[in-house]
Amino acid sequence: MAARSSASPVRRYGMLAGASTVLFSVAVAFAPSSAAAATTPVISENATARVGILESTGAQPDPGAIPEDFVTEAGYRPVVEAGMLVNPGGDCSSPVPLPREFDIACKAHDLGYDMLRYADSHGQPLGPWARQTVDAALEQRMHTSCLTRTDALDRAQCQVMAGVAATFVDLNSIRQDYGVPVHETMLDSDEISPVLRYTGFGLLAAVFAATATFFARKARARRVCAHGSGSRHITAMRAHSRPVRAGVAL
Repeated sequence: MAARSSASPVRRYGMLAGASTVLFSVAVAFAPSSAAAATTPVISENATARVGILESTGAQPDPGAIPEDFVTEAGYRPVVEAGMLVNPGGDCSSPVPLPREFDIACKAHDLGYDMLRYADSHGQPLGPWARQTVDAALEQRMHTSCLTRTDALDRAQCQVMAGVAATFVDLNSIRQDYGVPVHETMLDSDEISPVLRYTGFGLLAAVFAATATFFARKARARRVCAHGSGSRHITAMRAHSRPVRAGVAL
């Protein structure tokens, strides 16, 4: 029984990772060609924006590292919330409701994207690494925020939503060649066909269905196991309680 218990988290998160992998496989269709990447001119990056990206994704951010002209252009001053440097007015831009635990991570992600736009407005856009770093920080922070849930099923559902949200963010970034973010969500974009939009929601529903089925089967298996163990225990007790005469159980 101890081996079964220790293996459960592995199986659980393996299933979640598998679901996210299935979703992310759709991204292949949106990947930019190598030829397109090769023709991108080399431009020096904005140094202050680079520092801003590192601060917005770091573990110990310094609000003082954000340039004053960014504050003027963006219309807000970044603040630290729960150890993250964020856009205080940011939110999770999603066509579906996301767990409230993601709110601060989304605010930090918004700041990172605003920093990318700031660099571009100064004629010194940051390379693909910057958007990839901002997106990776969002994914890691969303998954971490799920750990605050005490119920195992609630945590698993939160982790699934984190994986789905991160996948759609990745798809959008890939579609935009990891360049300057456009104000849109992937499923709200006018360039996305209705088929893909509904496919996205279908994949989301499929992940939830898979999760529900997984936990329902585990609960059923535990009940069957418990019932079987109880029956065997009662049978054994009855066998031991039978009187024995001349070596024969009566």
